Amino acid sequence: MHIFNATSSVLLQTMLLLVNKNLQHTDNTNVLQSDINNNSTEKYCYNPFGCYEMSYPWADEILRPVSYVPESPEKVNPKYCLYTQHNMDICQNLNIMDTSSLEQSFLMPFHKVYFITHGFIQHGYKKWIKKMTMELLKLSDCSVIVVDWSGGSGPPYPQAVANIRLVGAMTAHLINHIVVQVGTNPELIHFIGHGLGAHMAAYAGQTTQKDFRYKLGRITGLDPAEPHFSKTDPIVRLDPTDADFVDVIHTDAGPFLSGGLGILQPIGHVDFYPNGGTEQPGCHEGVISHIRKGSRNFYRGIRNMISCNHIRSYQYFTESINPGPCYFMGTDCGSWEEFQNGSCFNCSKSNKCPFQTKFGMHADSFLKKGTAYESPLRHSLPRSNIRLFMMTGAEEPFCRHHYYIIWKISDSCKSVQHGGEIGLMWVTIKGEKGITTDIRLTQLEEYYEPGSEHRVTVPGAPVGKLESAVLRWEYRTNPLNPLTWRFITTPRIYISWIKMESIEEGDSLTICPAEDVPLTAWKPLILSKRPGQDNCNITPTYKQRTNCEDSLMTSHN
Repeated sequence: MHIFNATSSVLLQTMLLLVNKNLQHTDNTNVLQSDINNNSTEKYCYNPFGCYEMSYPWADEILRPVSYVPESPEKVNPKYCLYTQHNMDICQNLNIMDTSSLEQSFLMPFHKVYFITHGFIQHGYKKWIKKMTMELLKLSDCSVIVVDWSGGSGPPYPQAVANIRLVGAMTAHLINHIVVQVGTNPELIHFIGHGLGAHMAAYAGQTTQKDFRYKLGRITGLDPAEPHFSKTDPIVRLDPTDADFVDVIHTDAGPFLSGGLGILQPIGHVDFYPNGGTEQPGCHEGVISHIRKGSRNFYRGIRNMISCNHIRSYQYFTESINPGPCYFMGTDCGSWEEFQNGSCFNCSKSNKCPFQTKFGMHADSFLKKGTAYESPLRHSLPRSNIRLFMMTGAEEPFCRHHYYIIWKISDSCKSVQHGGEIGLMWVTIKGEKGITTDIRLTQLEEYYEPGSEHRVTVPGAPVGKLESAVLRWEYRTNPLNPLTWRFITTPRIYISWIKMESIEEGDSLTICPAEDVPLTAWKPLILSKRPGQDNCNITPTYKQRTNCEDSLMTSHN
């Protein structure tokens, strides 16, 4: 089972490389070797949808070793399917060449318009697109237009990369028809694209600016594709200039050769990196588990296992549309490691708390309502390419709140005399609205030395105002290390205090056990604030600890 997991990324890359090598395009004039044409000024035009240059940066020896010309509009043939609350189950086809289809549709001038589009080797009738559409229509009385470009999304991959340039331009022309004929404000248009679809949204945004002189309100990139886009010129990929607000979700951002399909570099106004942006919880389960989750369908299970990290982006986003009691929150932080150890939540050190905003559908919640995106953005964002980190669960519902936890091992005489121990720490958090499951505070065993402090950020269910905690410690012995052997004494550590902060609730609680009550291995220790307890400052001074150590040495002598 673990062998299959370890080779799944290699399998995926091998499949893509074979597809790109073996499926040759029937029209060889569509292929341009970049080492020959890097300085080419030749253009390929498909009126009225513009001309497509094949010179740099569209062709590049290193970043785009093989470049293709977009196939014809007739071949790609994108379809636009409109859904509203009046036709939630029946598609209204919008014809880009017949504007009367707009007049006969349910499009309304003051409704938000969402465009949703898929990526490589997909189509517009995927279940995830239907689910996202239904959630958007549940959220508000809006219009959802699904862009199906399956006529151009197939292999070889470089051809699909080229085709999204044309589909983006064609979609921009449809958008302009909606703006002109229906009267929709461009600020109300939100384009959501997955994989290659994220960069297609960028091309649509670029075209509306270049040809029609206005910006789209928002583009959301769901794990934008990495191959042929990473480190390229901004005109080639999604970037903050493509809409008034560009938010990006990275879930499979490892290097392509190691299995990553998504881009790692920040390319939006705000870039979210759930669980660090590379490996998502639950994606390393075995093939049987994925088949079971895929309605016991073997093909679907294999596909979901291989692309698990990549598809988490639209799963997280869809869940964020109508969040319920739990909402995703991202925090600006220098790195995933800093986020995990809680460095970015310590406002007292810098006297400045990090920028935070809701994740996914409501990522624009920090903006002033009732105004254009562009104006408040200048005042609300310290910069573009803000990297925000967050944590999720391993299965639906994925949403978790964040708890920053610091705990100190007592340096009382009993603790010093007993010495340090090795093990794993778990906590269960109780609040006025609920209780979390057992949360593992460390992934690996740690040495708990008297006087040491430990800190970590962990995900858990929302519980409201914090009330109490249950600590559990698992002692780990090593048969090769005599220092971890315990034949007479019971493995235990002494907790001085534990401080818990609920990041989403803005609440904190510091609690401690009665003095010198140990946390014994495998035995839960319940901690709650005792009557009259204002703080947990029960740690002996350094001098007292020194006296304890001197006493211990004397007793040994």
